[in-house]
Amino acid sequence: MEQDTISQPQPHRPPDTISSKKQPDDYISEALPEKHDVETGSTADSAPAGVQRAEILRKTWSKKGMIITFIGLFLYTLATHFGDYSSQVYIPYTTSSFKNHSSMSAARVASNIASITAYPIIAKLGDVFGRAEMFTFSILITTLCYVIYAACTNISQYAVAAVFHSVGSTGFGLTQQVFIADVTNLVNRGLWSTLPDSISTIPTLYLGTTIGQSMLDHSTWRWGWGMWAIVLPVCGLPLLGSVYFHQHRAMKNGAETKRLAAHLGLRGSQPWWKQAYELLWVQLDLPGALLLLSGLALTLIPISLTGANRSDRWQSATFIALLVVGIVLLVIFALWDIFVTKKPFIPYRMVRSKTVAAACLLGALDFLHYSMFTVFYSSYLQVVGGYSPGHATRIDNALRVSFQASGIFAGLFMKYTKRSQIWVLVGAPLCVLGMGILLYLIDMGDGRMGNEASFVTAKALIGIGRGFYQTASQVSAQAVVSKKEISVVTAVFFASMGVGGAIGTSISGAIWRNNLPRKLQEYLPDELKPQAMAIFQSIVTAKKYAKGTPAREAIDRSYRETQRLLAIGGLCAVSPMLIVMFFLKNVHLDKRDNVVDEPMEKSDEVEGEPKKQAT
Repeated sequence: MEQDTISQPQPHRPPDTISSKKQPDDYISEALPEKHDVETGSTADSAPAGVQRAEILRKTWSKKGMIITFIGLFLYTLATHFGDYSSQVYIPYTTSSFKNHSSMSAARVASNIASITAYPIIAKLGDVFGRAEMFTFSILITTLCYVIYAACTNISQYAVAAVFHSVGSTGFGLTQQVFIADVTNLVNRGLWSTLPDSISTIPTLYLGTTIGQSMLDHSTWRWGWGMWAIVLPVCGLPLLGSVYFHQHRAMKNGAETKRLAAHLGLRGSQPWWKQAYELLWVQLDLPGALLLLSGLALTLIPISLTGANRSDRWQSATFIALLVVGIVLLVIFALWDIFVTKKPFIPYRMVRSKTVAAACLLGALDFLHYSMFTVFYSSYLQVVGGYSPGHATRIDNALRVSFQASGIFAGLFMKYTKRSQIWVLVGAPLCVLGMGILLYLIDMGDGRMGNEASFVTAKALIGIGRGFYQTASQVSAQAVVSKKEISVVTAVFFASMGVGGAIGTSISGAIWRNNLPRKLQEYLPDELKPQAMAIFQSIVTAKKYAKGTPAREAIDRSYRETQRLLAIGGLCAVSPMLIVMFFLKNVHLDKRDNVVDEPMEKSDEVEGEPKKQAT
């Protein structure tokens, strides 16, 4: 989902806050946002304890400390990507050893729901407890997931490991982005928010599978999973050591420690139950968390389980009931957040921001179109194009590689243009253009389809567009909220993409299931019509028929026409981005920072002169 530390001039600060003597935190002031007076500003008085701790921590950073911390951040991110991509090789062997490979969909559903619901919950936990604590939590949970993977003996244990993996990776990715937002200014944030993932993803995308295959050749899939339970915590030590060291140094001031404890409600004079109430009910908003978790889970279960081969489940009363109850719980959650709770998960004034809403809608539309088109794209390439599974995957991965590379360029361009919206206006049309080209290439008429170079080019255009719009829209959304709301708006931004992807998967499954069997029944020679369902259910069966035979031509035509319907749906889903992109504010990255605490409608007014900052 994204800052040169010495070359940028110090952002403008009110005259009474500027000192001619260089303070410790000024060593990295070029890369940091404008400072806020933690003693007197509104951030100190109203922000959650974790946000306050982040503000206090910023006073102790040195250039050397920041370098060590970012090296640790890059190292752990690289290790997690190696673990993710290498472990993809083990999945079929792991589930096959249980003789329950078909139950993988259940584990995938649980993992998707855990990932989506984890975003706002982890954001809230990070604001209450702090960034270092959430880094630790995420690394421990991810390590535990690999332990369970290595030791699992049935599909249920595998599903538990998948849930832990989603929570751990979501927690680290979100905390990473929030931490970068804490220590960088808006001008540099786009670059630094993309660098850790981009630099680590591009090499590991292909090297990771090589490691996985090597483990299978020379060891077992259990060791393939288990070795990452050793590697990841070791790679996380430099990051955790640096952050905790600086946090400990920052918290040496007893007054600061006492104030944070008081903010959490952990006063020694209070009974334990009052302290528990303050922490769970007020600070963490436990009722809101349960409503949000239940609502999203019950809404997404029917959506996710109807993808692929189960779109007919919409006719089940149980699934409809789940969806209705889920929507009702989400409505209750919204009312709770607006009218009841003191410290809501999603502040209402943040949701009212056109910039935040537009950024989230852009992500949802993009992942809606991507999931709708991509679920069966690899099957299409293997059957119609005759590509091997690995070759088909590499064609699709052109989008991911171009996305990671273009995100770096988008960050650089934002750094030197000091503007954000222009790069959204560049990225969104490229996504639409790439999807339009794919629609043409899928079925060019007369049984023709595009070649590998044209498919890679179209996918790369979408990836470049995503890199530009996503990097710029994330920074824009963070720019129009107060510092204490950065983690929440970042979580909502990424969660919206997950929701769009879940809906796209369901739509794709419905289209595929309702059209491909019918077309096979229509086009297959009469003697093979009874085999239509078997061909539909397995691409292995579909690929058995030789190219050029009437049977294979009928199969290829059915696949082309069905995938073309998915491409049409994808183009329809991505096209509204051309309208939504104009609702993002053109943030002047060099004139303001995420310091606003006034009502959102005022904080959204980023054109022109920046508001005077509280001192």
